[in-house]
Amino acid sequence: MLTLRLSDACRLGICYGLESRLYSFPGGHPLNRFRAEAFGKSLSNIAAECEDTITILRPRLAGVDDLRLFHTDEYIEQVRRASESGTGFLDYPDTPTFPGVFEAASYAAGGSLEGLDLVLSRKYDHFFNPIGGLHHAARGRASGFCVFNDAAISIARAVDVFGLKRVAYVDIDAHHGDGVFYGFESDPRIVIADVHEDGSSLFPGSGGANETGKRKGVGSKLNLPLPAGSGDSEFIEAFDKAAAFIDDARPEFVFFQCGADGLDGDPLAHLRYSARVHAYAAKRLHELAHERCTGRILAMGGGGYDSANVDSAWSAVVRELSNCHEAKQSARSD
Repeated sequence: MLTLRLSDACRLGICYGLESRLYSFPGGHPLNRFRAEAFGKSLSNIAAECEDTITILRPRLAGVDDLRLFHTDEYIEQVRRASESGTGFLDYPDTPTFPGVFEAASYAAGGSLEGLDLVLSRKYDHFFNPIGGLHHAARGRASGFCVFNDAAISIARAVDVFGLKRVAYVDIDAHHGDGVFYGFESDPRIVIADVHEDGSSLFPGSGGANETGKRKGVGSKLNLPLPAGSGDSEFIEAFDKAAAFIDDARPEFVFFQCGADGLDGDPLAHLRYSARVHAYAAKRLHELAHERCTGRILAMGGGGYDSANVDSAWSAVVRELSNCHEAKQSARSD
């Protein structure tokens, strides 16, 4: 039975602070601190409107043992050395090194881990880590602007440390979440639904509809690639399939990667969404999570390289997960 009512506001924790701006590549790189700063300005206003339901927390630093939940020791040490030298590339030409990249990436990972722990302990109903969602990093390498895969690390913690039997990972970034998908391709405990631009026109070139998992994981994965130029209606049709797939799995926890690079005007992708898709997806997952797993959602920011688009998309996610404005309207009508 659905436990969420329109009159209910939810406790939403959001990880944001000075540390959120550290994950910023130099030299005019598209993933830079200005994205987080644009969202941060709107976040302050939304939090002020919803001060009873939204709490902003400073990011925490993930430890090496945390990173080992997904990444290899050799790779962690490689990033540490690169961070000290501050030169070269972790993934040429997409992911340059800079001084302190190890700590910056560890804050991104720590924010998602903190959110997982706080939601599982019931201190918050939901949690959002805007600098998280770094879904391309593999176990032993960086990829596509992503150094440590906070989504995969958090998923591994959920199933291997907390012992959850089945969790869902939903990804609406324009780019296929290959680091998460292939990292858990054979694991039936991790149910994945990924709506993205078709790999024939966009990095990383993966995520075909024929990929449904391997070995014991066959059937636990769903890719929904969309042609370049797809807009809101195409997304909503695909996302309804994703939501039904996740609902049938009856997850105990929902991870939501809400990249904003599918919005019209993003310089690195070719989709034509409006922020309506983020409001729609967040609302559907919000309701699903309250019905299936007592509301437990960890949302992570992901991509998005137009600051205004990032702001509008992530603000829509925050408003839907907090349910603050619906609750206020209901209170005024009573």
